[in-house]
Amino acid sequence: MPFKISLRNMLIAAAAAIILIYIAPLGSYPLIEPDEGRYAEIPREMISSGNYITPMLNYVKYFEKPAFFYWMNAAAMHVFGENEFAARISSALCALGGAAAAGVLGTYVYGLTAGLISGIATATSLLYFAIGTLNITDMPLTFFLTLAFVSFYIANAGGKKRYYMLFYFSCALAVLTKGLIGVVLPSAVLFFYMLTAEQRKHFFSPLSLPGIILFFAVSVPWFYLVCRDNPDFFRFFFIQEHFMRYLTNLHGRYMPFWFFFAIIPAAMMPWTAFLFALCGKESVLRAPESGEERSAAKYLFIWFAVILLFFSFSHSKLIPYIVPCIPPAAVLIGADISRMAEGEKWHGFAPQLLAALNCFLAAALFYYAYTGEEVTSSDALPVAVKTGAALIAMPLSVFCFTGGGRKRFKEAAAALCIFSVVFAWGMQSAYGVVAPRRSMKEVSEIILKESDGKETIAAFDEVLHGLSFYTKRRVLMVGSPGELEYGSKQPEGRGWFLSRKEFQRQWYGGKKSFILVAKNDGRLDSLLPKGASRTAKRFDAGDYVVLFSGKRRSGR
Repeated sequence: MPFKISLRNMLIAAAAAIILIYIAPLGSYPLIEPDEGRYAEIPREMISSGNYITPMLNYVKYFEKPAFFYWMNAAAMHVFGENEFAARISSALCALGGAAAAGVLGTYVYGLTAGLISGIATATSLLYFAIGTLNITDMPLTFFLTLAFVSFYIANAGGKKRYYMLFYFSCALAVLTKGLIGVVLPSAVLFFYMLTAEQRKHFFSPLSLPGIILFFAVSVPWFYLVCRDNPDFFRFFFIQEHFMRYLTNLHGRYMPFWFFFAIIPAAMMPWTAFLFALCGKESVLRAPESGEERSAAKYLFIWFAVILLFFSFSHSKLIPYIVPCIPPAAVLIGADISRMAEGEKWHGFAPQLLAALNCFLAAALFYYAYTGEEVTSSDALPVAVKTGAALIAMPLSVFCFTGGGRKRFKEAAAALCIFSVVFAWGMQSAYGVVAPRRSMKEVSEIILKESDGKETIAAFDEVLHGLSFYTKRRVLMVGSPGELEYGSKQPEGRGWFLSRKEFQRQWYGGKKSFILVAKNDGRLDSLLPKGASRTAKRFDAGDYVVLFSGKRRSGR
């Protein structure tokens, strides 16, 4: 008798492994600049000052994001301490929560097997996993949006009106995490979905007075308090950071309209082949088997398309913006793979696309491991072996279980999920290579070792938030204030943002200082011309050089 694998048991085991891969390594690599340092330092300063209303970064006001994510990280730091694990655990839990929510929706519409595959496909998709294991705001936003969309569908399709309260609550938390986008995107998705033929007569049914009251009760108090304490907050946050960011090139993040259309296939790896297979005539998207599946397919497609188009029209584009597109795509993929497994038939050229795309990416990874300039082959090759082997194993398992007339489609589906987890495990190991090169931890350790606590720590022409986090000290900014421009003009910024000439006067005037400067781009020579510095000690740390203007402590 051929060996049989219980599909559901294997999927449950894969889901358990995902939890371990997301959580266990979070504290094993340093914070990556600039985002992780920023979103660790703000809650650290909240804890230090006791002010949880006005966000401060390097001890000046920072109004680019609302406060909820900072509160989440501050709570984690109260529990786990001010370290990398605490800085990342909120984002990782949100990622797991979003994958679970996608799995719930997949189960609700398409059955348990489809739901399990949906959750696994969400959690192991390249961009989702990468963002879910980093300390940035995009994953909490994705979680709250996913929870909102899932709760809305269950409330609307299942007639379980109490879930509308969860929908409004989730939207409120999304607003508190990243601003108006937390209500704009759900409103747009619901608007277009309720215009479909099946929903038009129920167009106003999602409106719930208790839900609306709950939304404002959760979302408004912090905005009221921060505006009360900071009269300029409203203009900066809503006008500059919302409308001007979306409609202009204010932040210099312009990309062409098609940018995110090109990103999505890469973001969905190693499941991209099944994303394209949804275009097949027999897929759950094009050939739903019931009215409920037809309605769900429309809803998931609108959810995906509205977010994709919204950000594509924006003049400000960053890759993490598109993460909320992944859960609805993964639910459709999970349902489609489940249909293939049950029907014992592949469609949409899924095996061929899987072999072509996965092998191409695996080859690209090995090529980069041997030729990439940023990391050595000895560091990059282990990552390429893990991820590349998983990518190649996915089409191989499909062939082994279903090639040559074999009909073990459920085993093939289980193998796809298992190897996708191995792929995520390989990607997780990449942080051990990348993070030390883009972190301030090593630099901070050098400074703390040499410091007696009285020196000024300065950075030239870069805002390096991890330097503040790891040293627990305020950093003097020399040259461009970068994203701290608004805070630099406030009273608390006075004396902490200097021009190059102002800093030179301090340096040559005898003030004890550390100055951090990037190597190999001419910055050091422009700040302190060769032969003219009073440097008592120079330290090299990765891409940076640390200059110390004072004498070393005795005994050092």
